[in-house]
Amino acid sequence: MEIIMKIFFVLSLLILSGFSYGQNIYIEFASITNGRLSKDALIINDSISIYKSDSDNSPTLQEKSFLIKKHVENAIYLREGLFNQLFYVKDSLHSMEWKLTNDTKLILTEECFSAKTYFRGRNYTAYYTTAITNSDGPWKFGGLPGLILEIKSDDNHIQFIAEKIKTNYTEQFEQVKINDHKFMNWDEYVNKFINTIDKYIRLVRSNGSIDNSSKANIKIDAPEIIYPKAQEGEGISF
Repeated sequence: MEIIMKIFFVLSLLILSGFSYGQNIYIEFASITNGRLSKDALIINDSISIYKSDSDNSPTLQEKSFLIKKHVENAIYLREGLFNQLFYVKDSLHSMEWKLTNDTKLILTEECFSAKTYFRGRNYTAYYTTAITNSDGPWKFGGLPGLILEIKSDDNHIQFIAEKIKTNYTEQFEQVKINDHKFMNWDEYVNKFINTIDKYIRLVRSNGSIDNSSKANIKIDAPEIIYPKAQEGEGISF
């Protein structure tokens, strides 16, 4: 029996107080994770960014995942799920360290410059444009001298490619009140992530779901390598 869980940080449509209309930029991305395609979007202004994905089919706002970048706090707020549990996490904003290179390419008629980074288990190559000065990008990425329009992991597991840019974006969004939730820090989430997987394995072993002659396998598919033995190779066999 093989159990494969996909964990991908996706975002519901939302708006926060202080997100000013008429000054927003909307970027639509094609997102490919382990061969699976979704259409994602980044909406940014000077103080707040939101990231959303059409891969989240949760019916209500309360059940959806979200990712919010609050630039004035140097923080990312996100909600994500694992084994039907929700976790509210406060992460550092754009914590990756970049090395600028000499490569360039055109993306959506914009001249883009290359940069490389290692972020939580994967090496990435990004292309950013200085024509849009917001230091931002898809998902958790950012921190370059302009907007990231393309980024790809060297192992081809993850890729984001900008397909459309709209300036002065004014569409309304549902509200998420992050102050209604208690957020754990990244180190606390890492411990929760590992403990939740281990607890699930112990539960499956103890409840008779697998007989003594059978073997189960679990592999977690996530952008960040948090629990290597559960995310790399064949995952955990038990």
